[in-house]
Amino acid sequence: MSLFERIPDRFFSILTSTKKELYVEALFVLRQAFKTELVIRREDLVAMLVDSLETGMLNADFSEEEEEVGMVSGSGESLSGKAHLLIRKLRDTGWLELEYERGSFEENITIPDYAIEVINLLYELSSDRVREYNSYVYATYAALKNSAENHEYLYQALAAAYQNTARLVDELKLLFNNIKRYYQRIGDSMDVNALLYEHFDRYKEQIVDTVYYPLKTIDSVPRFKYAILSTLNAWLLDERILEDIVDQGVSRHVFSSEEEGREEALRMIGYVADTYDNIEGMIADIDRKHVEYTNASIDRIRYQMNADRSVKGKLAALLGHSQEKSVMQGMQEALEAYRHSYMDIQSLYSRVKRTIKTEGKPLALEEKEESASLVESFLQDVRRQYSDRKIDAYMEELFGDREVAATEDAVMEQPEHFILFLLGTLRGCERTAPYRVEFQEGNTDRQGYSLPRVRFIRKRGQGNV
Repeated sequence: MSLFERIPDRFFSILTSTKKELYVEALFVLRQAFKTELVIRREDLVAMLVDSLETGMLNADFSEEEEEVGMVSGSGESLSGKAHLLIRKLRDTGWLELEYERGSFEENITIPDYAIEVINLLYELSSDRVREYNSYVYATYAALKNSAENHEYLYQALAAAYQNTARLVDELKLLFNNIKRYYQRIGDSMDVNALLYEHFDRYKEQIVDTVYYPLKTIDSVPRFKYAILSTLNAWLLDERILEDIVDQGVSRHVFSSEEEGREEALRMIGYVADTYDNIEGMIADIDRKHVEYTNASIDRIRYQMNADRSVKGKLAALLGHSQEKSVMQGMQEALEAYRHSYMDIQSLYSRVKRTIKTEGKPLALEEKEESASLVESFLQDVRRQYSDRKIDAYMEELFGDREVAATEDAVMEQPEHFILFLLGTLRGCERTAPYRVEFQEGNTDRQGYSLPRVRFIRKRGQGNV
């Protein structure tokens, strides 16, 4: 099956439209709904889009979408109308599907498997989070070792070892290319601070700490290489184990015949064994490239620190050659200066007349009447300033890696944290919130603030979004 037999023809059209940034943000809202809810109701998704993309939708022109559905231009100017147009566009391009709930006219959202995979990829590319390295070497070793205790899973062990080995090779190639990319960026015109940030922050976090350091320590190839090769060689010499692998693959409909299964099993064993026989050469090339980049980065930083290209540095270099006749003559010709001034009406000076301060008449207090419109305007400003998105971001920091957080975990470093904590407590009672709250008796003091004792619990299936 070709790619476009599975993906609709207009699937990627929203990524090339004039509102591509708004559509991508809408896809991320759809991803959040997918992470938090099993059944996504259309009206709930509309509310989430309005809450998260209010500014973007207000500034966007939806005349093209209105023409596609035959609406009168301007009839969908409300936020709710624009949210419905976004959902309709995502449906028409194949990013989501609509279905009626059984026994009613309410519509629910379903997301095709290919769509959620692409959305997750876009989300990972847009975020600056450090990618976690999976211990592929240890995973290969563990799969093969555990198979000795249960021979019913020999095929699964071989398949896991094969997949982890293939991913390890891809990871090493990606690491090598990333080091080359950082090496090439050294030549760009960057100052000392930019070079230091590039080396000690980005390169260290995304390359050294994430992949290179684990490969040298906890997931070291020499640490597990002998055990992996010993197990694979034992399998090749044991005809009974090979037969069990083939039989398990045939019974699980992975192999169509025993002959094909035996050939495929031998190929997978050979691939894993050959990879671990030769992988240290690939790691040596990565080590050399890492050393080259480190040396080049340090040399570039030293050069930038010693070669001051600012006005102060150029003037210091010029004064250092001032004894040369040609240089002194050029300085005399270039540094001729004249002083001039002018007078206008603002130049006239008036002496300040000093007077004796006396006690004035106190002003009478005025009782102001409360205006309903002013109160409503104030509440709208508060909702705009503290959106659900901002509240959820604060609560995500409160949770950290925990599934349950409490009032005692809150840190009140500034007055805004007190406001966000109270709003987060109220939001936990809403259906669209990614967590729920349990109120307990009494209050507790946190940095001078008296807060209600509350437990915040992530909803089932909710991760770090």
